[in-house]
Amino acid sequence: MSRPVVGAPRVWQFPEPERRTLDNGLRLLAFHRPGQHLLNATLVVDQPLVSEPRALEGVSSMILRVLDEGTRSHPGTDFADAVEGCGAVLHGGTSQSAAHLSIEVPVTRLDAALPLLAEVVREPQLSDDDVRRQVELRLAEIAQHRAHPAHRGGQEFRAAVIDGAFRASRSAAGEADTVAAISGEAVRTAHADQYRPDASTLVLAGDLPADLLGRVDRAFAGWRSTGSGAVQHESPLAAPPRCLLVHRSGAVQADVRLGSFGVDRSHPDWPALRLGTFVLGGGFLSRLNRVLREERGYTYGVQLTNVPARHGGLLSLHASFRTEVAAAAISEATDLLVTDGDRGITRPELTDAVNYLVGVAPLRCATAAGIVDQASALVEVGLDQSFVNRHTAELLRISPDQATDAVQRLLPLGALTLVVVGDADVLAEPLRAQGFDPQVVVDD
Repeated sequence: MSRPVVGAPRVWQFPEPERRTLDNGLRLLAFHRPGQHLLNATLVVDQPLVSEPRALEGVSSMILRVLDEGTRSHPGTDFADAVEGCGAVLHGGTSQSAAHLSIEVPVTRLDAALPLLAEVVREPQLSDDDVRRQVELRLAEIAQHRAHPAHRGGQEFRAAVIDGAFRASRSAAGEADTVAAISGEAVRTAHADQYRPDASTLVLAGDLPADLLGRVDRAFAGWRSTGSGAVQHESPLAAPPRCLLVHRSGAVQADVRLGSFGVDRSHPDWPALRLGTFVLGGGFLSRLNRVLREERGYTYGVQLTNVPARHGGLLSLHASFRTEVAAAAISEATDLLVTDGDRGITRPELTDAVNYLVGVAPLRCATAAGIVDQASALVEVGLDQSFVNRHTAELLRISPDQATDAVQRLLPLGALTLVVVGDADVLAEPLRAQGFDPQVVVDD
């Protein structure tokens, strides 16, 4: 018996959806994937958080927290029973630019599940009691996140990197004072204004029935727009670089973020930056991880990523270091970001990065949920699904010099923001000795 011949990898293409728009304005993207019997349907609602009243920030997130607490047709726990009864799973979330609500269900139960998805956005109860309970839970969550170094570091970095005049600089789910002010009436008003079919896209993938359009139309035809006006998104600007040291007395490790305001997927340097950051800190054998984890033993792992939004992004190194080595680790991490001269990104490094990022794309889209997740993420930021194939082609064309140049320009080492959450009594002086000038933040 002879060994099978390994052929050249086939060129993968992101599938093309069927596109339709219902009479009520709801847009439909349908990906027919024969053999995928677990269907995913995600409703993406174009509701940028900048539209929230400043005093009620978090109200958009609060809507999603109470949507599944009951509807007029299925009050209270009857709605959860109905979802469970058809073997479905319902979940959702918010970003700075959109809300999304997803349901996964066997294709054979689509007729039962799809009307429930429509029902939960069309006629939710949003009762005062449910809102009050979820507000209390969110306030407890805020307190918990402030006590957790990674959560605290992430929020402090966002606030430090993005100009405070922009909504994107603050938590998507709201802060303690704004969440505490949210009432049932505020949630119902925001829902009526934001949840509109003409500002929404339904993305489906799976072994779809031939009469899918008719089924979607029957489920969502009763959904009508009550709000009005064009949706306006903000384009955040970067804040000046700074160094923050958030004091946690007695902490044995320091949560560290070092970076700047990044770019989004539509930026011409996005493919080159994505490859460059992967080489420096995106993979397990990246430069940062190889030195700081494998050689020095400073950390369990370190990453350098650019998380894109609709406009801009957050470009940062993130790791947790033992307190006694944190200052030295930060200094060495900064040095590892240098790509001048013979430290530029090499052809072998770039090839490995391209092979990984291009090779993992079809794996992430192997299921209906994977396809819907990718398509929905693009809908959220206003991009067409053809972006995936264009981006793959662009990755294959990037040279080592282009990747090096993108990192040098978009991650300028002399203008980075550093946020450290740890014991200021121990860390302040070593950081100053390394050339940083930390502003110590002490909670009341």
